[in-house]
Amino acid sequence: MRNNPGMPIPRSGPANREAGPSLSLLWPILVGLLALALQASGLLSPAELLLRDALLRAQPGQRSPKVAVVLIDEAAIRSQGRWPWDRPRLARLVDGLFAAGARGVAIDFLFPEAGEGDADLVRALNQGPSALAAGVDDSGHWLLPDQAFRGLPLGHVSFDLDRDGVVRRFSSTKQLEGRALPALPVAAARLADPGLPVPVGLSLRPAFRTRPIPQVSAAALLEGKPAEALRGRLVFLGASAAGIGDRFITPNAQGGSPEPGVLVEAMSTEAILSKDLLRGTSPLVGGLLGFGLGLLGTLLLASRRPVLVSGASLVVLAPLPISAAALHQLNLELAPLAGMSALALVGLLAASLRWRHARFVLGAAQGRIQELERLQRALAETGRQDAEARRVVAHELKTPLTSVRGLAQLLARFDLSGPERNRVAELVVAETSRLTQMVDALLDLERLRLRNFDREAQALDLSALCLRRAEVLRVGLRREIRIEVEPGLQIQGDGALIERALENLVSNALKFSPEHAPVGVRLRAEGPAAILEVEDRGPGVPLPERVAIFGRFARGTTQSLAPGLGLGLALVAEVAAWHNGSVSVRAGSGEGSGEGSCFQVRLPLILRHSN
Repeated sequence: MRNNPGMPIPRSGPANREAGPSLSLLWPILVGLLALALQASGLLSPAELLLRDALLRAQPGQRSPKVAVVLIDEAAIRSQGRWPWDRPRLARLVDGLFAAGARGVAIDFLFPEAGEGDADLVRALNQGPSALAAGVDDSGHWLLPDQAFRGLPLGHVSFDLDRDGVVRRFSSTKQLEGRALPALPVAAARLADPGLPVPVGLSLRPAFRTRPIPQVSAAALLEGKPAEALRGRLVFLGASAAGIGDRFITPNAQGGSPEPGVLVEAMSTEAILSKDLLRGTSPLVGGLLGFGLGLLGTLLLASRRPVLVSGASLVVLAPLPISAAALHQLNLELAPLAGMSALALVGLLAASLRWRHARFVLGAAQGRIQELERLQRALAETGRQDAEARRVVAHELKTPLTSVRGLAQLLARFDLSGPERNRVAELVVAETSRLTQMVDALLDLERLRLRNFDREAQALDLSALCLRRAEVLRVGLRREIRIEVEPGLQIQGDGALIERALENLVSNALKFSPEHAPVGVRLRAEGPAAILEVEDRGPGVPLPERVAIFGRFARGTTQSLAPGLGLGLALVAEVAAWHNGSVSVRAGSGEGSGEGSCFQVRLPLILRHSN
């Protein structure tokens, strides 16, 4: 914010006394209109969602008094056998739920086809209030339970994902093909409270504050073990084992990790029963808040008392505690846009009025404006990167999908011999495995962005970790790996991520080195940083490519000599950045065949001692 050199300095003489009141109202009105326009346009909605999620995570969790979850987890799979289970076994499981005192049962599985033992399952469900899940197929049609389950309440299991892939809301009802169904959390809540009305066509936003939800393994119930945690509660039955069921990220997800869909359904039901649903506000509220804060800042600046004038700069921070209090006490979502606009008010008044502390206020306003400009540039760059990532992902996924389609058409249209059919089937498996590997790697990269370093990082003995992991790789891969580790180096970080990065670098080095050439793994201290190096004897990385190879799907000219997706080094770069470090590559020592490459990861040290 710059002073206008042509603007006259206000005087305190009689000719200017009447200008004060009009000026004190003009700026608050402008601030209110700006807040109203920004909130109505949704221009800053991504930042608002992140701030709202942070405020929710900062609030204390609430115990779940009304809902519990029974999970088909890894223990249940080991105990009872592979999924899917037959209907009689599910019937015994439902019998166990009601025997344990469940108030009602909601099943988060689809039963679109008739199965042997359906009568047993229907009998078990009719022991008490029960609800079943209904889905939507790829063609946009209802995927309803088989006719054997007619008469049981149904609920759709569709969540609405925001642009960042986080579940914050779901439709109270969904209508397709002339039939409307409530959401499964709504249908389940009505099992516990039959008088609960069904809101039609609304977007429900749970606060997800009820943690932890009591969880019981299905294996315990089927083995006859007591499950007191289920007594008097509405019980959801669903899956959490790897490869079974869907997973979602919620604003309160621990470490930003996806959670089983049945757990999200249960938390949503608890929010409905506990009346812990968030309510939005009209943009007009944001405009009025901006006007009020602008008026307050103007009055403080207009006073002649230094303490009040200095306190005017604190007006810009007021929306944060106001939003936190409204969210915690009233479940109201207030956008913080008015505070950003009030900041412009403080800068403008400090630049145009003759008050003793104007320079201090102006400096604070300019710093905040620069911060907002940096945020705007960062958001624009993030948008550009996301668009580029989508373009690259679409391009990379097209190749294996095209191959799978072509191979499938070959199997369908031609009468192949037995060996030829087996060969084509193996090619289909190989292409789908490559596709799965690519998707898993991309998901790992995206999940890492959601994790909070300050909350999750722990003190880590980097020397012991690298020595142990490098030795495991040396023995397991049966290749010569020369290990040189300086003892006593400690960092703040995540051991699993460091191990993953080291494995990627070693695998990359072995892939590009001749079969009998050694790979070097070294760890040393250099000033305030720990330096982890992995050196190979491969063809090396050309100088112009030494930055680009750490991008997603980036493959240098020498990388065409070996297979890969171009995501391994990208993950190493993301891990280093998450630890506030960096990664680089330089030419190797050149011993043996090839120039070689030396990949270097630099991580901040927190402690260094001698054994």
